[in-house]
Amino acid sequence: MANPIQKTVKKKIDSTKYVNKDTGELLSDEVPGINSVQVKDDLMVMHSEEYVILDSHALTYIAENFSQVDLGRIMQMTDMTKGEYNILFNGNNPHSDASLMKVLVYSRNKFANFMKRLAKKSIIYYVSGFLNEEPVKYIMLNPHLARKRKTIHKECFTKFDDIRTKKINGSNEFEKSE
Repeated sequence: MANPIQKTVKKKIDSTKYVNKDTGELLSDEVPGINSVQVKDDLMVMHSEEYVILDSHALTYIAENFSQVDLGRIMQMTDMTKGEYNILFNGNNPHSDASLMKVLVYSRNKFANFMKRLAKKSIIYYVSGFLNEEPVKYIMLNPHLARKRKTIHKECFTKFDDIRTKKINGSNEFEKSE
């Protein structure tokens, strides 16, 4: 759960206008070079390790290219990301096709078609390799769409299109403006 903390902001001041009421000395004389002070703000800062960062332009792209049911399943997947490679996890273990299919409540054929459409639209990417001499396949989610951390491995970005700037419905205009 997120714990809110009081936010403080720096406020610029003219130290020659403030006087210590006990000594009568100017603040600029007591603390030479001071030009700002921290004051409490009415805003609260919330911290959590469980926030999902979504890009609204990428979300628009998803909404334009997938059904509402697919959009809901993609949103479920955004909450499963972990690590610097934005891999989909099932608790502490990376998702397999079988485990993800079960969580998303799909039949095998519909799941396979869904995942092909996601891969074709650069929403997911499969990474294959070996772990303890056993073949493994990881499912990465496009970090331009969603992630749970600020830092993502640079190799991740080479696997995905930047869907935030993809054409919407075949239009020649990009939705995202720089």
